[in-house]
Amino acid sequence: MEGDARRERTLETCPEAMRVACEALAASPLAILVLDGELRVTECNEAAHHLLAGTDPTGEVITDVLPLRDPETETADARDVRTSGVASLNRLVRTRRTSRQGPRTLCLSLFPLPPGQEGAGLICTIADITPEETDSGTDPLRRLAAIQGEVGETLDHDTTCAELADALVPGAADTVVIALAEHMTQGDPPPLTGHHAEPLCPIACSGAPEGSHVWPVDQSLFLPLLAAHAPRATDIEADTRWLDAEPALKRLLRAAGAHALLAAPIMREGTVLGLLLLYRGETPTPFSPEDIALVEKVCVHTARCLDHASRFHREHTIALAIQHSLLPRQPPTGAALDIADLRLPGEESGGGWFDVMPLSGARTGLTVGQVTGFGVRTATTMGELRTAGRSLATLDLQPGELLARLSRTTATLARDRSAAQRESGRLRAGCTYAEWDPLSCEVTVARAGGPEVLLVRPDRTIDTIGTPEGPALGRPAEPIPSVTAAVPPESLLILHTPGLTDDPADVPGLLRRALDRLPDSDGVDPRALCDELSGLLTAHPRAIEAQVLVCRVMAFPRERVATLALPDGPQAAEAARACCEQHLREWGLDEDIRFNGQLIVSEFAGNAVRHGTPPARLRLIFDQALTIEVSDTGGNAPLLRHAQEGDEGGRGLFIVSQLADRWGTRYESGGGKTIWAEVDTPEKRDEEGGDR
Repeated sequence: MEGDARRERTLETCPEAMRVACEALAASPLAILVLDGELRVTECNEAAHHLLAGTDPTGEVITDVLPLRDPETETADARDVRTSGVASLNRLVRTRRTSRQGPRTLCLSLFPLPPGQEGAGLICTIADITPEETDSGTDPLRRLAAIQGEVGETLDHDTTCAELADALVPGAADTVVIALAEHMTQGDPPPLTGHHAEPLCPIACSGAPEGSHVWPVDQSLFLPLLAAHAPRATDIEADTRWLDAEPALKRLLRAAGAHALLAAPIMREGTVLGLLLLYRGETPTPFSPEDIALVEKVCVHTARCLDHASRFHREHTIALAIQHSLLPRQPPTGAALDIADLRLPGEESGGGWFDVMPLSGARTGLTVGQVTGFGVRTATTMGELRTAGRSLATLDLQPGELLARLSRTTATLARDRSAAQRESGRLRAGCTYAEWDPLSCEVTVARAGGPEVLLVRPDRTIDTIGTPEGPALGRPAEPIPSVTAAVPPESLLILHTPGLTDDPADVPGLLRRALDRLPDSDGVDPRALCDELSGLLTAHPRAIEAQVLVCRVMAFPRERVATLALPDGPQAAEAARACCEQHLREWGLDEDIRFNGQLIVSEFAGNAVRHGTPPARLRLIFDQALTIEVSDTGGNAPLLRHAQEGDEGGRGLFIVSQLADRWGTRYESGGGKTIWAEVDTPEKRDEEGGDR
């Protein structure tokens, strides 16, 4: 501490020392850049200008002027240095090839500046050690290791080919062309026969004149090479027979001064994946046997990388197809909901899901979830969890209880998967479940490792429901809390998976930017909001996919709801039938529905009087179907049984099950139960393609 203070006092009290220090930094062979809090360059020395090929980086973000291969990682490291105050020393980073410079290896250090200096956050020093690597790469094993280190950093065909071309120029050749077989470019499995005759498509080229591929039109020239499955070196000046059929290529090679060609097939398990062409022009020596052996090993490594990429993309495509087939085709809408969904694909895709489930009493269940991972297994697990959640929703469980049971199902799936795959990895999944009641204009939300539900009020203010986060799905059994909140009609409920933004705290700001881009109107169209979110989020590749569900909630029309307090006694059934007949006529329902409705309310009212606890209440709801509900404060649920020929009772609920399209019992959060039945209108039956 005393040393730091002494140095600081020396610089403050001695202008000459400050001048000498500044001159030393300016003349340093190290590239030195001063970065502000947003990682923009505020100052740099002459070595930095030289490193950046004469470009003035002042005012630019460092990752925009320095073509790093992994800018996200370096940005995160810089932020860690600013936050922790601990320097990051001598990190090896690699850059991409640009139009001005080839790929390079840099030694980068970051030093935090004192927080009192406004506008300055870091000092970045960079040393270019690429020449040292080149000089030390004369040994074949080192050359091979260096090239392999450059190739296969991603699971992308085009990127892998570009990395290989950049790694071979200028060390191994002056010009490199890489072509892939047709099945590789289209994502298809390799053909069973005749693979050596498959068309080849040039993918990457390095060292050639800009905009040109040194690639012959007549690919039959390479058929003997591909059939032999071995590399071949050719002296272009001595053997011109294969160039006579390619006058344009011949002129281009002569103009470039090319004198030697090395062609090598890229093969995996006997299947040709592509072809590598290396030309030498400025390099005077022909390709040696050592060069051929090196290129052969490089082709083996490249084939392995390309095969891994093909398998990944094939599984990725299958997983997306499975995921798409398991998700709702179109979210249902009703008198109290207008819904739109958005899927943002990412490198890890297949595990996200959403669902919209009509529930009894005109309620709607909304769920969004995510299984961590990607691929076919993740997609099928997602489908199992979505199906389980949908089945649990039909039991009319409270949101917290539904997620608790879904968590137990997840734990069972994890144990089964571990036993089948002999793996110990934990199945990680999260889910958010919301239940919208348009009659009370309330939403009940529970979270099991899922993000908070966002609320956009009619005046476009953004809030959250304020639901505590429960344990993720599959964790040891713990209570999952739920919260009920009043929601103004014409508000938006927004459910999403964790991958929407890198930082969950950024989601409200993202939503605000999307809302500000929409025109001022009485309400926000969910589809328009999804379009704006898509426009803001698809500009850059995503690591993890995201699912978004936007729901505009509305109050249920009061004229389509009727309630009646049932008297306690035999007259309850008669009062229920009269109320049912009156309102069903007012709603214009046909005679069959009115008759069935009266039978159902008679049975429900009679059961409430005989087996329930007063007071009892009848409620009729007419939406896309007629809903009949009878509630009481008792806890005994009716049980359907099949009466025998000699039984005098037990047939009432069986008759209800035959007359209604759906029926069930739900327990209310405040106590008591509701037995309900739904009778579809002819229009809904026609829409669903069913009959009775």
